[in-house]
Amino acid sequence: MRKKFILSLCLFSFLLTGIGMERARGDGFIIPLPRPGEEIPPLTVKYHRVHVKITDQAAQTTIDQVFVNNYPKDIEGEFIFPLPEGAAISEFSLYVGGKKVEGEVLDSKEARRVYEDIVRRLKDPALLEYAGRNMFRARIYPIPGGGEKRVKLSYTEMLKAEHNLVRYVYPLDTERFSLKPLKEVTVSVELSSKSPLTNIYSPTHKVSVRRQDKGTASVSYEDQNVKPDKDFVLYYSLSEDDIGLSFMNWKSYFMFLASPSYVQKKKKILQKDLIFVIDSSGSMKGKKIEQVKEAARFVIHHLKKEDRFSLVDFDDGVDVFSSNLLPATPANKEKALRFVEEIEDAGGTNINEALLRALKIRKSEERPRYILFLTDGRPTVGITDTARILGNIRESNPEKARMMVFGVGYDVNTELLDRLSLENKGTSVYIGEDENLEVGISHYYEKISSPVLSHLEVDFKGIEVKDSYPRMLPDLFKGTQLVMVGRCTGSGPVEVVLSGKVGEKEKHFRLQDQELTEEEGYNFLPRLWASRRVGYLLEEIRLHGEKEELVEEVKRLGTKYGIVTPYTSFLVTEEERQSLDMVAPEAAQAFEARKVTGKGAVQLARATQSLKAVDQGVEVSSQKIRYKENKTFYLKDGMWVDSDYKEGASLKEIEFNTPEYFDLLSRKPELAEFLSVGSQMIVCYQGTNYKILPGQDKK
Repeated sequence: MRKKFILSLCLFSFLLTGIGMERARGDGFIIPLPRPGEEIPPLTVKYHRVHVKITDQAAQTTIDQVFVNNYPKDIEGEFIFPLPEGAAISEFSLYVGGKKVEGEVLDSKEARRVYEDIVRRLKDPALLEYAGRNMFRARIYPIPGGGEKRVKLSYTEMLKAEHNLVRYVYPLDTERFSLKPLKEVTVSVELSSKSPLTNIYSPTHKVSVRRQDKGTASVSYEDQNVKPDKDFVLYYSLSEDDIGLSFMNWKSYFMFLASPSYVQKKKKILQKDLIFVIDSSGSMKGKKIEQVKEAARFVIHHLKKEDRFSLVDFDDGVDVFSSNLLPATPANKEKALRFVEEIEDAGGTNINEALLRALKIRKSEERPRYILFLTDGRPTVGITDTARILGNIRESNPEKARMMVFGVGYDVNTELLDRLSLENKGTSVYIGEDENLEVGISHYYEKISSPVLSHLEVDFKGIEVKDSYPRMLPDLFKGTQLVMVGRCTGSGPVEVVLSGKVGEKEKHFRLQDQELTEEEGYNFLPRLWASRRVGYLLEEIRLHGEKEELVEEVKRLGTKYGIVTPYTSFLVTEEERQSLDMVAPEAAQAFEARKVTGKGAVQLARATQSLKAVDQGVEVSSQKIRYKENKTFYLKDGMWVDSDYKEGASLKEIEFNTPEYFDLLSRKPELAEFLSVGSQMIVCYQGTNYKILPGQDKK
């Protein structure tokens, strides 16, 4: 049992700290046409580049792919492109080697026949993924033996807007049709609209968003050496308001988005107070102290003239740049730079006194206040007890100045730092010993440099909301957005009121007449919510100790939604087990012993934060877990089993690739998505448990 626990925990840490957390996907594919007596292997996709231009909801998508023939002879193939669901195609073109290739667009009924035909021939259900979509297909010849064939195509479609929320989908789901991982996958989207763009969000991939002006933005996603396996989905909303609001739901789960419109006028940016608290104890000597000084210089240089600031330097003693917050004038910034230059590393670590001195610096109620606290250690001088430090800070910070905590290296006290940020409306960022401290702090400061709305509150009418995350709402900054997920009951219509402060003035933003739906496009919400809930529960366990009811809920949610945690033990392949050797066993030991320092403790803190972050993917890269829409399947003894299946429940058995199998598909076409998982599986659908057996068609 202990061995399984440690393996599961290492897998949890491994998958959620960036070593294989996110998988990409691939789109159109080529199926080699059969030759008598020859077995032709699948082609490999060398790279896959997608460029999308969306102008006032008219989307033009251009795809550039290179296919590699892994067979020594020239072959002929059939290129298939599953069109986006509901796309109204006005133009479709395919070019191979600069020459236009004729093809045909098949409607969903004819496309289904073609897909099922190929499934029968290849005895592989993977293509059922696309049943129900329209299809573009074309013959391509020759594909040179051992050589490459470049394919470029483009199509246009009109996107629909519902409640000012627009959805774009690119069919990036063909992982089984590339023999090897793709060297490169990129998706870039240019958004242009006469109406201001507000919320921009992808529930499927971690994207970078840059806004040029109120009606223009660019979105990008890229990955390398991946096997694609899910569609790329992007939502964006249109609003004339200063803060754009969007609401979506699926059954009893919801997501609420809030984002400032493009800020061009300086008066829309709030003035802020900032205090940089710098650990200069002896352990910071060498590269660390130089990097933190450079990061401090970056922050000072980028302060706006309306901002006010001070600095606190501490080791076993505390040195304050100014006991009053000073305006960021050129003269004061120059003095601050000299203060930073004179900082030297020596002595112990008096965290309690340093933070109390920072909180005593005279404050102003009309503007948000941020404390950037950086340390590479744990308290060794003065008050060192975690509970007493937290109590002192709580008492000295009744207005909850935001505390942004940066932990450097592995000797930090993760319990203290996480609770400091959690209780003071901030966040903790852990920077590894081999990572660039200056870059990490500079990047984070850029996010919080321009506050727009502070002291946020959200009120829902028409529904009752519970278990919503984040629990403590952050401030809104220029270029950022609030993403709230939760559960709800009620019949609607829904009205959402976002309240916050612009300086001393309280502002209210309303989103009205939102109908509750069961739109399948939003069925990603339960897994997204479950991940955030698990992250919250694990943080509670890590910081406050195990409670049976919390552990049981983590197990239940982890098993249902395929979320790897210290309490959900999944079978892994030998290859994955070898990969786990890259993760130090300190993570398991830290969790079991509730260690708060060391490499394992930092890994756990990072992993928990990944689960809590709504802009992170929650699906893990494991050959034993597959996700389809709102379902999770596990590979058990060669069979893919729906996580909703209860052991011992009655089963309806059907053999794969038989007339009965395809009759079931024709009667229940929505099953095709789930049956694409494998030829041996159990799936629960509309009250019936179907068991698909290989029968005589077993490979």
